[in-house]
Amino acid sequence: MRKETSTNFSNENTLKEYCAAHRVLMQISGRWKMSILFALIERELRYHEFIEVLPNLSERILTKQLSELQKDNLIRKEKDKTASVYWLTSKGKDFITIIKSFQSLGDL
Repeated sequence: MRKETSTNFSNENTLKEYCAAHRVLMQISGRWKMSILFALIERELRYHEFIEVLPNLSERILTKQLSELQKDNLIRKEKDKTASVYWLTSKGKDFITIIKSFQSLGDL
């Protein structure tokens, strides 16, 4: 747990409040978030399919990252008869456009 009295905590809150770009980047920061979002471009996925698509991703981290992406309204989760199914929200699809622009910058 982070100290709420630390300078870093205070600085992060200031950035979140005054810099919209920082808020956007915080939503997709995380080692696997972009990969998870890209995995959902083609189709919805069940939990176990993420492990197949991203074999180096641990279940603990997958659960954490999926939860954060849901909280930020980038993906949705629904339980069917056998498993949880995840898909991109419209906001998540908008983020894909942003991520693709990052990719093109990385190719320079």
